[in-house]
Amino acid sequence: MMKKILITVIVASLFTSCEKYLDVKPYGRTVPKTAEEFSALIHAQLYNMDEGNFSSALLGNLSEFTSLDAVSGDDFETCLTKNSGRSLRIYAGEIVTNSGNYSQLYQTIRDCNIVLDEMKEQGTELSEKLRATAYAMRAVCYYQLLKYYCEVPEVGRMSAQLGVPLVTHFNMEYRPIRSSMQATVDLIESDLNKSIAYHNTDDLYRFTEYVCKGYLARLYFWTKQWDKVLPLTKELLVKYPILPISEFQTVMKKVNELGKNQLIKAYRTSNTTGQQFNLDTDILKYRPVSLRYLTHFLPADTANDVRYKFFVSRSRVLIKPFFSGMRSEEFKLMEAECYYHLGRKSEALASLNDLRSARIAHYTPMTEADLPDINSKEIIKVDATGASLTPLIAAILSERRKELFFEGDRFFEQKRNGAPEYWTAYNGSKYTTRKFMYTYPIPSLEIEITSGLVQNPGYTEFVSN
Repeated sequence: MMKKILITVIVASLFTSCEKYLDVKPYGRTVPKTAEEFSALIHAQLYNMDEGNFSSALLGNLSEFTSLDAVSGDDFETCLTKNSGRSLRIYAGEIVTNSGNYSQLYQTIRDCNIVLDEMKEQGTELSEKLRATAYAMRAVCYYQLLKYYCEVPEVGRMSAQLGVPLVTHFNMEYRPIRSSMQATVDLIESDLNKSIAYHNTDDLYRFTEYVCKGYLARLYFWTKQWDKVLPLTKELLVKYPILPISEFQTVMKKVNELGKNQLIKAYRTSNTTGQQFNLDTDILKYRPVSLRYLTHFLPADTANDVRYKFFVSRSRVLIKPFFSGMRSEEFKLMEAECYYHLGRKSEALASLNDLRSARIAHYTPMTEADLPDINSKEIIKVDATGASLTPLIAAILSERRKELFFEGDRFFEQKRNGAPEYWTAYNGSKYTTRKFMYTYPIPSLEIEITSGLVQNPGYTEFVSN
């Protein structure tokens, strides 16, 4: 249970409206002085994450993943939604106008900047843990902004692509325009490495050295720096091995407890039988899992793949225990894909077989000769480099889709691999997910009050806040 620190000296702007996320140095108000007082800013953010509160955009929560996976992705069957599930949104075009994450992430960045700029105490154990955590959280916020509000990184073009506004210091009058994507990536990488240099191992602060290395691997993976990913995934998989089939269900059912394959997760201290969690869970019963997802389980594997009955009921209802965080199986999938893009196909296949053997009883490793045909129902047609799918990369992406089902991954997998356009039918109408919808719009208020701030392509009309 995370220690709760109660102090009365809190920066009043913590609780102001979303549009004032840059009002970081209020006049005539008291700023924390001691490291313990500054720790309240950090612990308030960690508490929100541990509770799965909507106000925490660091790791997400059940409500956010419902929007991402049951609405914006294609793992659920919108056209078969029952009447009791009519409150669920229909497609990505209805989600992208929700800009709440933007302001929430910048509010967290503001709190991290307060700690990094204003805390004078140095050299103590507490001050070093706070700085390590502030650097880590700021990096994760910018990583989330990069994924949501920037287009997919293009190798060799990131200096020309748009990033996000970078705020690294106190200055309530400072309203920056968008940086380049390269500058955004460089800041994330720098902050993560600064945090790692503190070698924080105290799980009370959640963003430990290994968690930061996990996010660094994610950053390199998202920006297609395959050769930089592999050393990190190898180190992380030694520390956090993937779960064998005998332990997988038991560990994943413990929603609040951090499993030995898990580095960080939301809902650590939350009562997930609470009213809001139950409401968010119940609504998903009325939108069935799509057959397109289920066809990724090979007929020969359905009887022996632990995920087939553990994730989805016979009536195609989601029953997988909720997980929002970072776990070792993601790194194994990264490893397989990085090997593939580096031309090391035999090692890619070996990594794929490693994961499948940990999920499928009596498993016989696949060889290149018996890789399954590319799934004809899959909407992703190209890989992250824009090349047409081969049986091997298709198998790796298929395994990722199965393993990370309803973990907030599918929408970004679609974005990362070609941003396919597709349509869904609902109540007699046709709704098309367009390529530009994979990148969220900058909130209209920010466009209005920041001169020179460029909106993302596709959003030429007013965007609701």
